[in-house]
Amino acid sequence: MLSSCETKFRFFLPLCFFVSFVVCLLLAGCAGEPKHPSWTISTGAEQHERLMWKAIQEKDWPSVEPRISATFVGVIADGQMFDRAGWLQYWKSAPAGVFSLGEVQVQPEGPDMKVTYILQMQGPGNTATPATGLRVVSVWQQLKRGWILSATSITPILK
Repeated sequence: MLSSCETKFRFFLPLCFFVSFVVCLLLAGCAGEPKHPSWTISTGAEQHERLMWKAIQEKDWPSVEPRISATFVGVIADGQMFDRAGWLQYWKSAPAGVFSLGEVQVQPEGPDMKVTYILQMQGPGNTATPATGLRVVSVWQQLKRGWILSATSITPILK
């Protein structure tokens, strides 16, 4: 016959294994941002914005086009306004270059996310943004199929 200590031990041992397993799963999910974010595992609007610029830089139009809303409105630094088709055409004809985003802020706006940041771009042939950079405001909207870009405004930062 088993003593009461042995009975408790047999009951608590599987419970301890189960609790340890659950804790490990939870910690694995809290590992932070993915090292190589992609559209399917992106964790927020800032990553979507970075992925969008990277896709534009790499001229990866199959990744860009489905993420721009059919009712998209965009304004570039010289004040020119574009619809979805015009925006895509503008960036398709723009020289590809390196970019960086700074002072990124993400604010929820109901079901949407507003992303503001300073954009620095260096294109081929030394075409670049002003030294002070460009202020970008983008609005991302969450749909059942994922996040889409619905508006972007790019303005030069004046001293």
